[in-house]
Amino acid sequence: MNTVTTARTEWPVRLALVAVAFQALFAMTHFSDGLHQEYGGVAALLLLGVAGGKRWRSVATHPLPWLVLAFIVYAVLQAACTAHLTPVLPLAKRLAANAEPVRVGVIACAIGVWMAAQPRRLPWLLGLMVAGFVLGALASMPWARLDAVVTGALALRFNYAENLVGEYAVVGLLLLSLFALSWRWHGRAAIAVALAMILVGVLLLACLLYAQSRGGWLAALLVPLVVVAYLRDTRRRWWRGTAMVLGVSASVVAVALAVGSTFVTQRLAGGEVIAEALLNGQLATLPPSSVTLRMQLAALGWHAWQAHPLFGIGLRGVEPMIVASGIHAGGYVPPHLHDAFLQIAVGLGGIGAALLLAALGVLVRELWLAHRAGDVDSALYWMLLGSLGVVLVVNTTDFLLWRAGYLRAPLELLLGCCFAVSLRHRQAARERGALKTQP
Repeated sequence: MNTVTTARTEWPVRLALVAVAFQALFAMTHFSDGLHQEYGGVAALLLLGVAGGKRWRSVATHPLPWLVLAFIVYAVLQAACTAHLTPVLPLAKRLAANAEPVRVGVIACAIGVWMAAQPRRLPWLLGLMVAGFVLGALASMPWARLDAVVTGALALRFNYAENLVGEYAVVGLLLLSLFALSWRWHGRAAIAVALAMILVGVLLLACLLYAQSRGGWLAALLVPLVVVAYLRDTRRRWWRGTAMVLGVSASVVAVALAVGSTFVTQRLAGGEVIAEALLNGQLATLPPSSVTLRMQLAALGWHAWQAHPLFGIGLRGVEPMIVASGIHAGGYVPPHLHDAFLQIAVGLGGIGAALLLAALGVLVRELWLAHRAGDVDSALYWMLLGSLGVVLVVNTTDFLLWRAGYLRAPLELLLGCCFAVSLRHRQAARERGALKTQP
């Protein structure tokens, strides 16, 4: 009888793990519109319906699902309100736009619930994301035009924006570095594993360099900082490790500048002109460029938020606002404000932004508490914290959070892993409390 019961309780777990692994493998890829990465997360969510009440009870005691529920209510009310005030855009389209961040929160919770029972698989889940990105890069690489990529005439894209290539490459480098530092280097397989990591690292560095993403280059500065923090966290004598990390980082930067000096200089040129124009209030006199476009969008978004600070204009209303403003660069009319934080503030208003910030703050705080209590491995802690930092840095100059499945899928996995760590920490804390109360 017990065997039958165990089998009945195990098959949803196994199916959920397969579903989450599917999403992880394809999370940072975009082979075609027919491959929906979120099918894995949706399957994990549906399987919760047959998982029994125990998992639901553990979720009900956590503040994150309640914040997600509050955001769902707000998203519906805000869409209805903005549709009533500006009926040009129908309610259905506004609800569809507001549903995108809702999907991130709901699927992240579902992933977290299942992975909380499998904490040792969390690093491997992140490793699957890196493996998927590497496979996607090799499959989508413009091999016939590598000369144009190397000279900087063609930014590296894998069926999505080059800034996203830069973001995923930095996340991959961060995870690979922490995997290498936490790996137990012994046995016959050590040489093969080291060689594979070196090859993957070179590919990720090439993707970061040739994507020509300035946001990705800026986010890459976090990698040595996180690695040093991890070394300090796990080793008493960390000065030697810090010197090695800084030396390797300096060498990588020097090699990158030597290999791509021409297009790197072009991508970073003009900063002093922009700074001078900003100081003198002469934004309109700047020559057309991607930076100028972003400055114009920032000014537009700031004025829009001042006009609707609490409830915003709706996520679906941002693009028509940009079109009406006449802001463009050649034939390109931006579909968003190229700043995720400003996009959220303008689209969802201060209330919606506060709910999202509270949800993220809860996860980060829970992650820190779990680390302080020793309920999460240091490498996993820095993997998750560092990856979230990379996402936040890149999205200061772009909006790559939830407009498509290949944007939402990795974010859902990262947040889901954080939620899983939080659930494990709370369970461990309850068990420790129960032991203290025993006579």
